Amino acid sequence: MKNKMVALLLIMLFISVFSNAQISIYDTVQTGKEIAKDEKNSNELPPKLIQTIEFGTSLPSEIKYSFSTDEYFSAQELKRRLSFELFYNISYPILKKLTFGAVAGIQHQSQGSITGLKLGASFRYYFKNYEGVNLYLMTARSIGVSNNVKNEAGEGNIRVGLQFPIKELTDFDDFRVVFSIFWDNDSYALKKPLLGTEIPSDIVFRSGYGFGIGLQF
Repeated sequence: MKNKMVALLLIMLFISVFSNAQISIYDTVQTGKEIAKDEKNSNELPPKLIQTIEFGTSLPSEIKYSFSTDEYFSAQELKRRLSFELFYNISYPILKKLTFGAVAGIQHQSQGSITGLKLGASFRYYFKNYEGVNLYLMTARSIGVSNNVKNEAGEGNIRVGLQFPIKELTDFDDFRVVFSIFWDNDSYALKKPLLGTEIPSDIVFRSGYGFGIGLQF
């Protein structure tokens, strides 16, 4: 059953990416519950630090570039291109099944050749235990690395995702391979034009569906 639910979730993800359909939060939660059905339940998460390092990629449903000229303000939709990222998360339980943590990473948007460091926070809800499925919310501030980005407050990511283990590493204590699917919004304030002589404002990578693979320990 677990493998079937994972396969179904991946099918839903790819349909959403290529057809611009939407996966609701309700669908994600219900799928997480189904995957976690056979996992051992823990009434309360033990007090310990949980760390994850994960590589991921996503494809936005829409890329909107806002700019102005001497005569008018405008916005243009740009061609969708992949995003690539590497994120590190460390968290600690604050309630029975809920952890709070810090996030750091780097993300590259192929459209516009934009690269930014990410600093933020996350909440993770574990359906059964640390070794099982978790639903997470992440928000992160963008710090531009590429020279076409301005560092302004309010720019960055907001993400909702579902993470689950796919393999225990028996040679390493408490290490497991994890897989994630997620929905992501990302934005940057720009200081260099993307089209020509316009005055850039910002670029928003909306409703990106993606997946990641990494290690939890």
